[in-house]
Order: sequence, then C-alpha cells, then structure tokens
Amino acid sequence: MLIFPPYTRGATSVFPPLGIGYIASYVLSKNPKAQIRILDFTVREFSIEELKFELKKYCPEIVGISVLTINFPFSTLIAKLVKQHDPKVIVVIGGVHATMLPEECLAYCDIVVRGEGEETFWQIVQERPLDSIDGISFRKNGGIVNRNARAYIRDLDALPLPAHHLFEMNKYECFPGWGIMASRGCPYQCIFCSSPIMWGRQLRLRSAKSIVDEIEYLHHTFGIIRITFFDDTINIPQRRAIEICNEIIKRELHREMSFVCQMRANRQFISLELFKRMKEANFVQVEFGIESGSQKVLNSIRKSLIVDEAKYAIRLAKIAGIPIVKGFFMIGNWDEAITDALATWYFILRTPVYPVFSICTPFPGTRLFEMLQVEGYMESSCNWQVFNQATAISRTNRMPRIHILFLYALSSLFFELILAFARGRSFTQTVKGAIRMLRHKARQTELQKEYETAGYAQH
Repeated sequence: MLIFPPYTRGATSVFPPLGIGYIASYVLSKNPKAQIRILDFTVREFSIEELKFELKKYCPEIVGISVLTINFPFSTLIAKLVKQHDPKVIVVIGGVHATMLPEECLAYCDIVVRGEGEETFWQIVQERPLDSIDGISFRKNGGIVNRNARAYIRDLDALPLPAHHLFEMNKYECFPGWGIMASRGCPYQCIFCSSPIMWGRQLRLRSAKSIVDEIEYLHHTFGIIRITFFDDTINIPQRRAIEICNEIIKRELHREMSFVCQMRANRQFISLELFKRMKEANFVQVEFGIESGSQKVLNSIRKSLIVDEAKYAIRLAKIAGIPIVKGFFMIGNWDEAITDALATWYFILRTPVYPVFSICTPFPGTRLFEMLQVEGYMESSCNWQVFNQATAISRTNRMPRIHILFLYALSSLFFELILAFARGRSFTQTVKGAIRMLRHKARQTELQKEYETAGYAQH
C-alpha cells in the first residue's frame, strides 16, 4: 500500500503525486504479480476510521508513505495507525522531507528511503538485508544506520511510466488534465529550493519520444486533454523544448490537447522561435519562476537570473501568442525589504504577466533554512508536527513576520485577483478559485480537529 497523506495546511492538491506512481510501476515491472494499492488522501476524504477500514480490507505487508514537510504531521499519524493495525507491517517513509530529516522520520517507521525511491523500494520489497541496500536509513542495535547514498538513475527512458491506472483519476481537480515528469535534477542553487538535494544538480532528461509516448498513452487510454509538465527546466537546453513541440505536432496531438509548462527565463534558454513553436504545439500557458523584481534580492537568493531577462522572456512569449504567461513571485525572500517588494509590484505593472504569490518558506535542508537558524530567526529544533507555511518564518534579516504576511495578503488580493482579472482571467475562474480556497480551508480545519482528536498533535 502506497499512501500520500493529506496536507496539514497551506496547499491544495490539483495533480497526482507521481512519485508513488513511479514506485508502483517499477515494482510491477519487476514483479507483475505484485498487488499494489495507492491511497492519495489529498483527493480522498481522510479519517482514522477510513484508514483503518482500508488497512483491514487490504491487509498490506508493506506500507510506503510519501512525505513532504507540509504533510509530515499526518504522515506520522498514518504510520502509527498502521503499526497499531499490525506491528508486523513494514512501514517505509520516503520523499523530500524524509530525505532531509531521516533520523526524525525513523521515530515513526522501520525504514527511510532517501532520494530517488524506485530501485531502493524494490530491493526492500525483495527482502534484501538492510545492510546491503544503498539509499536507506534504519535503526540497528540502538543506533541509526545511514547507508551510502544511492546513485541517481541515469537513463530515465528506461523507467516504466507511472502507474496512472492506480490513481482515482476523476477525483483530481485537474482532470481531464494530468501531469508528467520529463526530467529530474536542477543545475541551479536557489537557496529556498530542496530540488537539487532530492534529485541532484545534474539535469537528467527523458527523450522527446518517451515524453510524447506517455502523453499519447494518457490521451488515448484515459481521455486526458491537457498536460502540465512538472519540470522546472523544460527549456534546458532550448532545443529540447523544440524537440518536444515537434514530436507533439508530428503526432497531431496539438489538435486535441493543450499543454502547460514551467520554464527558465534566462536569455540563453529562450527565443521567439521557441515560443512560436510552443504556440503551434498548443502550449496555452507558460510559467516562469521569477521570485522578485529586485536584482538585489535575486542575487541574494542565488536565482541566477537578471530582471531584464525575465521581462524579455515574458514579452517574447506574449509576442508569440502564448495566451497565459504566469510569473511566480515570493514575499519574504532573504535580504528583501519593503522597497524590494515594491520593485516586484513595479515589475508586474510594467509587464504582461499573470502574477502568483507565495511566502518564501524555509524548508528543511535548504540553504535558507540554515541561514535563518544561524541568524536566530528560527528555532534550532523545529517542531514539524505543527508546521505550516504561514507560521514557519518569524522574520528575515530585513522584514518582521507581520510585514511579510501583510505584503503577501496585499499582493495576493490586488495582483493575483484584481490585476489578473483585468488581464484576462474570467469572472468564472475567479469565483471558482475563491470557492475552492474556502472549501480547502474548511477541510483543513476538519483535518486539524481529526489530528488533534487522535492525540498526536504534540511531538
């Protein structure tokens, strides 16, 4: 049984957790007779009784739990409930949070999988001696053993496609859209990002053929008509993005499907030719991680981006006719003062970008997290059981928490809603978005009560 726990606070689920989809398909490729069940509690109603019912009905021998920082509290609750159901069940925790804090996760499970999990989890399923499995942490003789890091999978084309059929596809808000992963790794070193630690700094790419094979399979098998690329770097190198577009057009999928992707805005990775090809392939939305309109802040967070490059990328995409050009911005960056936030607002007002704001959050294992601890802005030992993005940060070196929250609220209200509406967001989209957020907040309140009632609210 592979479980993705519900988020505690601060996030909505739109797409499936493909990580456990890859784990499932890899095990099935090695042993087609294996019985695997996926439970994604971001789209499935979570309750203690529901989980107990599923455990009793399915009787798993191994339970794998995928852990992000923002679902860690429910991960620990689920692990405890599994052990209460049957102490002999092997509980394995993996994912980004587990990779960053394996010792803490071992307080709740038998084995922690660090980094990429396909080969590692399969070896656990095979019941190999734990001392022979790279990429895991486990308890032994009263201590903790951290085995050597596992080498990254070089040939991503050799991996089977995620086990899409094991997800309850029509429950996802994105359906009949879906997501795919076309690469792993990131060569950049942004101080707020844990991706290079989880996936490595060397970019590993799937071939255009492999990517479009998956797109075609999703379209013909499940009726998917919209694909979102999860990669941060679809256009590194630029020719790769063009190859993907060419393959989509060659198979005439652009006539029946639309596409969304995130991109780097650096000048060497963009061109009018690229955006025109993307327009022809029916990319209806491109997204840039810009983070700030202040060059000082971009330098401080090691974004490796020049403000003018971001402006140029946005304008080129609009000239080519891409309908929606989104920019992701953060409030509360390191070294960001109120004047820098105003520079971000000025940037948005002077470019045809659809802005989306978030609070810069210090996730464990990141350089930002270390910097805030060194400066005394965060406790040296965080209680991840009560973690949420709005309260994770007390202040930065330039702004107190109250300023960060105020600027975030103001930015979201004016730029995300009013300005985005003025730039083409329909009234229906606005209302649906507001209703979705209200429902999400109500559900998060219910989940928090469920969590506290279970008696696990404290570490």
